[in-house]
Amino acid sequence: MEGKEKTSTKNLWQFFLLTFTFSWLCWLPGLLLTYGVLAPSQTLNTVTNALQWVGGIGPSLAALFLVTWNDGKAGLKGLFKRVIQFKLGLWYLPTFLLLPVAVILGHVINGLIFGAPFPQKDILSEPWWIPVLFAVFFVLQFSEELGWRGYALDRLQKRWSALFSSLLLGALWALWHLPMFLSEGFGQHDNQLPYGQFFITIILTTVLITWLQNNTNESLVPAFVMHAMFALSGEVLPLVEKNTRGQLDYSAWSITNILLTVIVIFVICKWGYKTLKKE
Repeated sequence: MEGKEKTSTKNLWQFFLLTFTFSWLCWLPGLLLTYGVLAPSQTLNTVTNALQWVGGIGPSLAALFLVTWNDGKAGLKGLFKRVIQFKLGLWYLPTFLLLPVAVILGHVINGLIFGAPFPQKDILSEPWWIPVLFAVFFVLQFSEELGWRGYALDRLQKRWSALFSSLLLGALWALWHLPMFLSEGFGQHDNQLPYGQFFITIILTTVLITWLQNNTNESLVPAFVMHAMFALSGEVLPLVEKNTRGQLDYSAWSITNILLTVIVIFVICKWGYKTLKKE
């Protein structure tokens, strides 16, 4: 048993090493371009843009490599089976809306308290595009969630509690995104998103995903849905807006994080901080 635990821990840190090394090396040219270390050129810009997309598959690529290496076809089959494990129960459907509801309430409360206008995005005038965009974001999660939740979360929970595993995974997940806030071409950098607020949101979302995954027989559907909801919410109702003076306003994001914190505390108190599972 002890030998298996050491092997699992070894594989876990191999995953993080591979993920960060692959992704950050792909994103390094963009970082060097942003800060003038490399001289811009059409060819280099094209390569950098391509590498930004390639680097995004690092988590799932690392997981697929390690699963294939250690468990072969049987391991891959088990991993992909969890992606199509949709028998979750009706009570899970409203929980998937926790994140977008928190975002909406964040904007509403921000308007009531600070008089901020509700975001008016073009997509709101054509709401039929929202489910299409959600489907696109859901598919895009294959680039990350096979790694973060399909590989890392299980192995973290074999060694630590669900809550500590979530906090650790959330912190590492947020850290992995750091180059996106420092390099031109990424939405996080170009839209001047606040890394501190993002860090908090990522950790809170990770706890909720762990809670759902642990209660759905380790299905990866909650991770795909919640991650897609996170991306969709930011696209439809961005949490960073300009105020009347043209300055960036992060109030809605702060309020949203407070609401998510309340939800997470409720989940922990009701389901227990050790397992986040139903009794």
